[in-house]
Amino acid sequence: MGAWGVAILSNDLTEDVSFRYKDLLSNNYSSEDASRIVIAEFQNELDDDEITTFWLTFACIQWKLGRLQDEVKDIAIQIIDSGDDLEYWADDDQLKKKRQAVLLKLKEQINSSQPQAKKIPKRFIANTDLKDGDVISYQLLTGDYILLKVIRIIEEWTGDRYPLFEICDWRGKVIPTNEYISRLQLKEWVWENGNRELIKLAIYQAGKRDDPSKRIKKVAEKIDVILDKDPSHTLITWKELDKKLEQFYQLK
Repeated sequence: MGAWGVAILSNDLTEDVSFRYKDLLSNNYSSEDASRIVIAEFQNELDDDEITTFWLTFACIQWKLGRLQDEVKDIAIQIIDSGDDLEYWADDDQLKKKRQAVLLKLKEQINSSQPQAKKIPKRFIANTDLKDGDVISYQLLTGDYILLKVIRIIEEWTGDRYPLFEICDWRGKVIPTNEYISRLQLKEWVWENGNRELIKLAIYQAGKRDDPSKRIKKVAEKIDVILDKDPSHTLITWKELDKKLEQFYQLK
């Protein structure tokens, strides 16, 4: 288990537990059923040290959502009272003392009246009909077009699918032919210190309002890409693209 701080939610489990629990709630599972599924799934995957962290994390998440269950609360309090969690921090007395204070605060919190439970909205799942080798035009705010080639489609365990692009070193008002596009080199990302680098951009739709459809158009298919498909990339949303293009590619 990785932790980057003594706070209850400062660990590698928080995002996964919160995501899974909220996803179930947003799909109309009851609090009880969602909790049962999350507990079963994580108990099967985690070792003893991680399970301790899981119960504390889950208790905190449930309380914040107004859905803290007695079973989760009781186990979390038992862990706090036992001092088992403090063994992880035994090598640093200062951090151990801070963690102990955090645990006591959590105990006080989950023993207090929790917020009113609110409906969890259904999660937006990003998707794309693009495929490897597709080329899209993107209209800049000035009206000019640039070209982005799809290196591959990234598929997340969450169900989200979005394209990984390389950006062609081209800008214009009339889209060139496929043959011309296939010969284009790539535009370099320019860092603030002046260093230049070829960057892969993964761009996903963050929600219904983050819709780029009016500014993009598929203009070619089955075009060879230059960059490899390894995982390293910069991840942004479509609504962030204009700012990134201006900041790092001097395109506006």
